[in-house]
Order: sequence, then C-alpha cells, then structure tokens
Amino acid sequence: MLPVVNPHANITSTPSNGSSKVGLISAVCGAVVFLSLIYLSTRIIFFTPIGVDTELETPGTPSDGKPKLVSRGMSRVEEFISHSNCTMNFFLAWTTAGDKFSLRYRRTLESTLMHHPRGCLIVYSPTLTLDHFQEFWDMGYNIIVERPDVPYLISGTPAEKWYEGIEKWRKGQYFFSHITEIIRLATLYKYGGVYLDTDVIVMKELDELHNAVGTELAGSRGESKVLNGAVLLFDKGSRFVYECMVEFNTTYRIDSWGWNGPELVTRVAGRFPRGSELRILPTISFYPIHWAKVAKYFTDEDPDDQHAVWEQMAKETYLFHYWNKITKKLVPSAGSLMYKVLNNYCLMCEETGADG
Repeated sequence: MLPVVNPHANITSTPSNGSSKVGLISAVCGAVVFLSLIYLSTRIIFFTPIGVDTELETPGTPSDGKPKLVSRGMSRVEEFISHSNCTMNFFLAWTTAGDKFSLRYRRTLESTLMHHPRGCLIVYSPTLTLDHFQEFWDMGYNIIVERPDVPYLISGTPAEKWYEGIEKWRKGQYFFSHITEIIRLATLYKYGGVYLDTDVIVMKELDELHNAVGTELAGSRGESKVLNGAVLLFDKGSRFVYECMVEFNTTYRIDSWGWNGPELVTRVAGRFPRGSELRILPTISFYPIHWAKVAKYFTDEDPDDQHAVWEQMAKETYLFHYWNKITKKLVPSAGSLMYKVLNNYCLMCEETGADG
C-alpha cells in the first residue's frame, strides 16, 4: 500500500500519531511505473510537480522567440506544507540510486525529526520510491519524497538563465552536484527553511537559527575563511540566497565541483553585509571536525581525545557534518565518536546496519 503521495492527487490531510492513512487506488501504481519509465528513457531528473497545471505560455512570448513553460496553482510541496502546519521546513536531495540510501543516511532524517517532530521534511529525489519513508509516515511524521522540478523551482529567479543551457551542462561530470546546488538554493528562496546534505546528524533544535551558514575552516583568530553550503538555514525570499543564484548563473564553471558548490557561498558572503540577513556561525556549529581529520573519529583511537571532542560537541554543536565523500567506506567502531553520534540521535535506534 502506498502512502499519501499520489503523484496525481492533492494532499488533503496530514499524519498524526495513531491516525490511519488514506489508502490509494491501484491506478497510482501504474502512474508511478509510468514516471519511472520516463526517468529511465530520458535520463532526466526533472518532473512536473504535483498540483501544478503546466502549459505553454502564449501571451508575452520571450524575446528569444521560444515558448516558455509556466506553472499555475500550488505545487505538491506547497500543498504539503500548507496542510501540515509544520513548525519548520526541511529539504534534502538524493540523486544516487534508491537502494544506496542506507541506515547512515536515514539517521539524518531520524535526527532531524527527533529534534523537530512537527517539522515538514521533503526529500527531492528522482530515484527513491514515493513510499520509501512510509515507516516514518506511519509513525506520525510529516515526510514525503518529491520529484524535483527544477524549471518550476527556479521560475522567476536568476537561475532561469542558467537553465537555458541545461543540455550542455548535463554533459559535465559534476552535473548532479551542480543541479543539487540549484535545487537547494531555489527551494530555500521559494519556501524558506533548512537545507541539509544527507551526511549530517542533527544534535540540537535549529529553531533559533535564521539566515545562517556555517564556517568550515577558520583562521588563527577564529575568523571565517571558508564557508560550506552543506547546511543552509534561510527565510523565504532571502536576499543572500538570491545573490547566490546570481553568482551561480554569472560565474558557472562546468569543469569544477567546488566552484559552484562549497566555494560559492564563501564568495557571496565575502561581499554581503553581516546582520539579520546573514549570520555566519563558527566551525563548532556544523563542522566541528575538519574533513582532513574526520577518519580518526570513526575508530576507537585516542579515547581521551574522542571523549573530549564528544563532550564539546554535545554542548555546542547543532549538527555534525561527517564528510561522506571521505568516510562513506568507513565503518564506525563501537567506541568511536561517530558511533555515539549515529546512535544517540535516532528514532529507530535498535536497528543496525553495515555503515552504522
């Protein structure tokens, strides 16, 4: 039985603990299969959002003479947020094969919902099945998988211009990383909330943070030198996020992973005023352990240091980014800091896996 994520239906109710879920008619299965076939045959990750009527624009044809897709009505995400009365919006993106979403990544969702049980959690993915997180839904949490529709998300933003070259950009080796960057920026600009990479564990409530980005690398006096966009918390219509999309469009490099990703927020923040529209947090907030040192904390080496770091993180860290590009093949030892992090901020803590 599929959850209330019918790709052709509006969301009219939200889950609550102990409440039953509305069953879906069998035709939905055919619709899901149809969408899957579209994905496999075109190799495109963009799908029309549920609840949006899309048509060719006839009045006011753009100067280039090409018809432009416009959307009317509420998107499925907008309906979900509107009907769920959530306290915060959380967004993640998953473009890897669905069967690769292992326990370690699920802990990201668990830790987020553990601290924000009334939050809305939307996972953009072309590969996860729409009922992938049925277990969370049955437990009363507000979580859905959504097919990313980039044209709809970037409509009316500076990223629209970049998208005109999508056929060229998709040939680049870093295309999926770059398109994920656009999804995170456009989503925050359109809806507001928190964007999380899937290699983070939330350790504290994030309610008090607004328009914030974390420092990855600090100078000798603690000043921010390198920021990172793996975690972004911004209000709807954020001017900083808008400027990031401008930067993405005007300086895009198809041959660089970092230039359009982690380095982008650093460049924009370097010329953006600090204050209510941009708050830069210290390394301990999101990136307490640098990527060059993180492997040690998957082992039981130097237990005194591990305990000291753990104690500091438990007090001062909002969430822990554990650098999956480096650690994805590492298995945390029972006495390691990473083992504690994975198994102290979970909802289904009794479940174990090869990577957790």
